[in-house]
Amino acid sequence: MSAQLREDFVERRCHPIPSIPQSWQLENRGQYMELDLKMCQLKSIQYAFKWGKESGPLPRLASIIETPSRIVRLDLSLNELTALENENLIPFKKLRDLNASLNRINKFSGIEVLKHLCSLNVSHNFIKKIDNLVPLPSLVELNLSMNELIDISYMPSLINLEILNINNNKIRSLDGVQSLPRLRELQAQRNELEDVVPLTSCFHLQILNVADNHITTLHNTVDILGQLKRLEVLNLHGNPIERDRQYRTEILQHTNVMTLDNVSIRPLPKKPDVDMTYSFNEPSYKHVHNIHTLQDAAKQAFEERMREAKVKMEDQISFMQRRIIELQNEYADYEFKLKTDLESCLRYLDSLSAAELNGVSSHTIRDTMGTPGPKPWTHRPKKDDKPDYSHVKQTDQVLKLASLELTRDTQDMY
Repeated sequence: MSAQLREDFVERRCHPIPSIPQSWQLENRGQYMELDLKMCQLKSIQYAFKWGKESGPLPRLASIIETPSRIVRLDLSLNELTALENENLIPFKKLRDLNASLNRINKFSGIEVLKHLCSLNVSHNFIKKIDNLVPLPSLVELNLSMNELIDISYMPSLINLEILNINNNKIRSLDGVQSLPRLRELQAQRNELEDVVPLTSCFHLQILNVADNHITTLHNTVDILGQLKRLEVLNLHGNPIERDRQYRTEILQHTNVMTLDNVSIRPLPKKPDVDMTYSFNEPSYKHVHNIHTLQDAAKQAFEERMREAKVKMEDQISFMQRRIIELQNEYADYEFKLKTDLESCLRYLDSLSAAELNGVSSHTIRDTMGTPGPKPWTHRPKKDDKPDYSHVKQTDQVLKLASLELTRDTQDMY
């Protein structure tokens, strides 16, 4: 869709958000909205109207077009966007959540106008560099998975970022995470990492997924992870170090990890919430303790299953995205070949004499157009070149040349 978005279309695509996260720090005034523009075949974002500037008094029942600041979530996923233009994002000055996944975006641009953005999802795109990513002090979650990143060393200072997803890229080093002082969760599965050295400054890290990389040195890796005292969930499967016989033992002895490769390796720490004046041997304490143990185990199992399901979901989305692109390319190739075939057919028909045209049927053209088999316009026998006699004016010369032509035709017959 390259046409401009109409006012009535945008209004139909706006929906109330039932629950606002407290971390968004929005005032409790009126209803906040989500603008859902996913799967609209958008190649660009252009409006056929002007958004309200909200600079003066507003009507009591102002429309969403008059008050765009009420839109705090924008979904642009599953379109054909190649860029995010800042002039088209300026109206959403209070936007907290932007989903631009599954597009054709190849660079960062536009988001610098979203000063209050908390969550940005640009996964499943074609981003190769993060040079243009600007510091957004309110950004808490950033999803860059399924892109074409090689280097994140130019990561800007994102002082409040807690969750970073860079799964399924071509990243060779985690250099750049030093700019994320509050990083709590890092997803970096399926890259080309050889070590985790830059993580030494990530003191708040609790969840780390660096599975399916090229990490080879167990001793150095364990030394670094051992410095991350808050690390509880670790995924390292699919790396060469997994084949080391001391793999599990070393991690158990030198880190505080509770879950390794989606398997619990030690019980979760218990938080006593009963009266400590009771003896630990009393049945009431044991009963409460057993309940809490089972509850924690259930929660841990839930989190592990959800992580596994999320990885599978992202793999399936990646496969479908690649297949969609393949189908689009196949269609474009077929259209080019068919147009070439049509042009050849039209030139062929233009060149036919009246007698030759009688021997061509519409059924033949319809049945052979776009097929790989032989076609009249690609296998037409070439006619012998005839001499040009248009310049001959003398009667005796005309007769002489006519006699020659008749002789040649007679010879061809035999």
